[in-house]
Amino acid sequence: MTCTHSSQAPRVPDADEKMDLVVWLAREQGHTREDAADLVRTAFIAVYDSYCTDCRGYAGRLMSVVWCGDPSAFDVFTWDGDDLVCRDRDQVTRPADR
Repeated sequence: MTCTHSSQAPRVPDADEKMDLVVWLAREQGHTREDAADLVRTAFIAVYDSYCTDCRGYAGRLMSVVWCGDPSAFDVFTWDGDDLVCRDRDQVTRPADR
């Protein structure tokens, strides 16, 4: 797979993408919608519309989230259809799990 897109620049998430993250935090981490919305409001979020790996793997929209507690507290999400999916990392604790 070859990456052939005009820009690697991220953009800020739109309201629907932020809501996807709120829903994910509520569903997967057990947060109330209000608490999840607060987490999203204080996070640093970037969306890449045309991310792709340089070998077989993933191509599509990607969201990176750096949680407000520490620069090392981050998650990376992709979409599977309409569903937001957190990409797993080995031996890293997500801030929402703390």
